[in-house]
Amino acid sequence: MDERMKMLLLLNYINASSASLAKFLLAGAAPSDLWAPGKTDPAKSIFGEKKALALRAANAEAWAEREYERASKLGLTLICIEDETYPEVLCELKDAPLILYVRGSAAILHKRPRTGVVGTRRMSRYGKAAAKSIGEMCAGHGMMLVSGGAWGIDSEAQRACCENGGVTAAVLGTGVDISYPPANASLFEMIAARGALVSEFSLGSRGAPWHFPQRNRIIAALSEKLIVVEAPVKSGSMITARTALDLGREIWAVPGQMDSANSEGTNRLIYDGAFPYISNEVFLSSCGINTPKSASSQPAFPDDLSPEDKKILSVLSEKNDMTIDNLSISVKMSAAELLKNIALLSAKGLVFMSAPGRYSTKCKQ
Repeated sequence: MDERMKMLLLLNYINASSASLAKFLLAGAAPSDLWAPGKTDPAKSIFGEKKALALRAANAEAWAEREYERASKLGLTLICIEDETYPEVLCELKDAPLILYVRGSAAILHKRPRTGVVGTRRMSRYGKAAAKSIGEMCAGHGMMLVSGGAWGIDSEAQRACCENGGVTAAVLGTGVDISYPPANASLFEMIAARGALVSEFSLGSRGAPWHFPQRNRIIAALSEKLIVVEAPVKSGSMITARTALDLGREIWAVPGQMDSANSEGTNRLIYDGAFPYISNEVFLSSCGINTPKSASSQPAFPDDLSPEDKKILSVLSEKNDMTIDNLSISVKMSAAELLKNIALLSAKGLVFMSAPGRYSTKCKQ
């Protein structure tokens, strides 16, 4: 183990940020200045006296050397922020993790497309079915599923993905050598065999309450599209969604009953502009994937439609996702008239809002 690895392990041990590491290096400090300072002590001024003392106490016990040896014996991969193999998308975070412990395949962190799936631990049967369906979809279409390995929505989606031959990464709020919750031990074995268990926390780290909100930023950054299945307004899933939104990721939310606490967060996300997750086919279409199943399952136009309604459905079935303005031009109707027809077609289940201000249909001529 070289001094640079030792430096990053010790800084990770005290939960130092990547920004503070940059300050330390820009000050012209050497890695050894952390544990054997000279006349000046940049570590104390940059990381704070309390953290500097904790780091030096760990160094006196050869903690970094023992940690590196344990990781090697467990067959783990350690990816440092300065490595070429470090996921580039994590550098978009203001507080990017200094080190990732990976149990399984580190290469899958670069696999695309990557779909994040998050949700409450206290899922309903509706949420469970949705999570399972999404996990199966990811497996069936070669999408790498990113989640947190937590009880509930996370584990339901990841188990379905694994059992259907898919690849998934679980970003943990514990060390990668800890099974939390214990009931997910067999699931974590499957994930490690087919994908990766990932954590920034040192080996043996238990699930401290602050670990889980912190790890959520990694899920958000790794996800190209994030699906929130069920989430109360105040929840870790909503924290993940806000972080993903700040990073410019695409947010999808499964609509739910308006009187359900589990759906308050997802319904609010849709109100605020998230894409409503109304079917796997619509989501796949947004990814540029058109399935034979979705094409063959399209219902034909009903016979009792007016000529205007048939024209609207005809244009939507041909061009799919359209705004009111574009559709208005195509069907040669005013926006006001068009919205009346759209409302009636929506009530009949023939037209749906595929995104805020955009409409689609599953019907075919």
